[in-house]
Amino acid sequence: MTPEQKLEALFAAEAPPARDYAFQAQLAERIALRRAWMTVAALVPWGVAGVAILWALIPVVGPLGEDIAALIPAAGMLAGAAVSAGAALWLSRRFSAA
Repeated sequence: MTPEQKLEALFAAEAPPARDYAFQAQLAERIALRRAWMTVAALVPWGVAGVAILWALIPVVGPLGEDIAALIPAAGMLAGAAVSAGAALWLSRRFSAA
């Protein structure tokens, strides 16, 4: 075996792995975090517009406050139904076979 062949065999034995899973996981995490922050940043104008619309509707909705107080029991029942439906969907996904 020539010295060059010995060196090639030595370097081939110490070759880095074809895929670095730790690096790939870290890179995927950074990409997901960047996408999440970009999604939040894209929703900011919608939030500002919603606040502006609600602020503009205060004079219209304000006098209805007394009438809306009578609907609180119905709103509570609807909220309970929504929570129950959400819990049922979550549990069905959690315990499904697929």
